[in-house]
Amino acid sequence: MAVAHPTALILQDVRCFVGEQRAVMRPITLLVGENSTGKTTLLGCYAALNRVFAGRGPIPFRCMNEPDFNEEPFAMGSFRDIVRSRRGPSGRIDEFKLGIALDARQSGGSYSDLTATFRESGSQPVVSSLRFGVSDGLYVNLQRTEDGGSTFEVPGYPAEEMSLGLEDAAFRLEDEPRWIRGKSGLKHVLKQLNGPRLDEDGGRRVLLFSDLVPVAPLRSKPKRTYDPVRETASPEGEHIPMLMMRLDRTSKEHWGSLHDDLVEFGHSAGLFSDIKVKRHGKQMSDPFQLQVKVRSGPHANIMDVGYGISQSLPMLVDVMAAGSKEGRTFLLQQPEVHLHPRGQAQLASFFIEAFKKRGNRFLIETHSDY
Repeated sequence: MAVAHPTALILQDVRCFVGEQRAVMRPITLLVGENSTGKTTLLGCYAALNRVFAGRGPIPFRCMNEPDFNEEPFAMGSFRDIVRSRRGPSGRIDEFKLGIALDARQSGGSYSDLTATFRESGSQPVVSSLRFGVSDGLYVNLQRTEDGGSTFEVPGYPAEEMSLGLEDAAFRLEDEPRWIRGKSGLKHVLKQLNGPRLDEDGGRRVLLFSDLVPVAPLRSKPKRTYDPVRETASPEGEHIPMLMMRLDRTSKEHWGSLHDDLVEFGHSAGLFSDIKVKRHGKQMSDPFQLQVKVRSGPHANIMDVGYGISQSLPMLVDVMAAGSKEGRTFLLQQPEVHLHPRGQAQLASFFIEAFKKRGNRFLIETHSDY
C-alpha cells in the first residue's frame, strides 16, 4: 500500500491565516513561532483533512464522513471560532478552505491538489464543495446538493453534460481529446471519484493520507501503580503503560526489541539506563509498576524520577511500537517539554532515524531551538 504524502497544507481564511496560505511539508516539518500564531490550528486542520480523505480517496458526498474539528487533542470550537473574522463594509466571511498539494508522481499522476470548502451547518463546519486539481491545470469542482448528493463542473466543458451522474459522465468522455481521456485527464479523474481509493497502479493502491497519531502537549501523569484497563489509544498516552505491560507478558520478542530501543534512547539522551515492568501477580489483570534506572543507581518507580521520562515515554513507545508500518504520521505538540537540551537534541535525532528506518513522518509544534 503506497501513500501519496502531501507536499503542502493549504489554508484560506482560517483564524489568523488571511487569504490563501501554504505551509510546505516534508518528512519532518517543524512549526516554530510565537504563542497564538497558528501552530496548533495548522495541526488541527491537517487532522480534519485527514478525516475527509484518508483511506478512500475522493468520493461523492453521500458516502463521506464529516470531519470533527473538536476531536482530541484539537478543540477548535464552532464554525465561527474557526473561520477568520472580518469586520467593516465587506461583512463577515461565510466559508473557509483547507487543502493539500501533492506530488503528481506519488499520486499515480492524477492529482496536483485537493481542496475542501467548509460552510456552517448547525454551528459546525461541513464540506460544501470539493475541488480536484489535475497536474496539467484541469480541475473538477464537486458541489454538495441539499439531498447529500453532488453535482460537478469542469471549466471549459459544456454545462449540460455536467448534469449527468458521475458514473455516466466518466464513460461519455471516450471520444474527447487526449487532455480529457488521458491518465491525467477528466475521464480518469471521474472514474476515480466513483471508486473507494485514490488510484491503482499495477494493483498497488495509493492512499492520500497516512495513519495519524496525535500526541497532546501535556501527557498523562505517571502513577505509582497501574491497574490494567482497556488499551485504548489516547493523545495523552494513557494507553502506553498498558501496552508495555501486555508486550512484557505476551510477546517477549517484541518487548525485548522495544526495551532495547528505549534503553538506547534513554542512554543517549541522558535520561535513564534501563526500564522495566514490575508485576504484582501472575494474571494480566493484576496491578503493575513501571520502574526505571537513572544512570547507575537502583531501579526506581517512574513517579520518583524526573517528568522528562514520563512525558517523553508516550511518544517513544508509540513510534517504536509502530514497527515498519508505512507512512504513519505523528502530530506532535511540544515533544520537548520537560527535557534538558541534550534530551531535546537526541529526540530530534530519534525522529530522523524513525523516518529512515520506519518511514514515519512528523509534523511538530515546538518552542525549542534544540
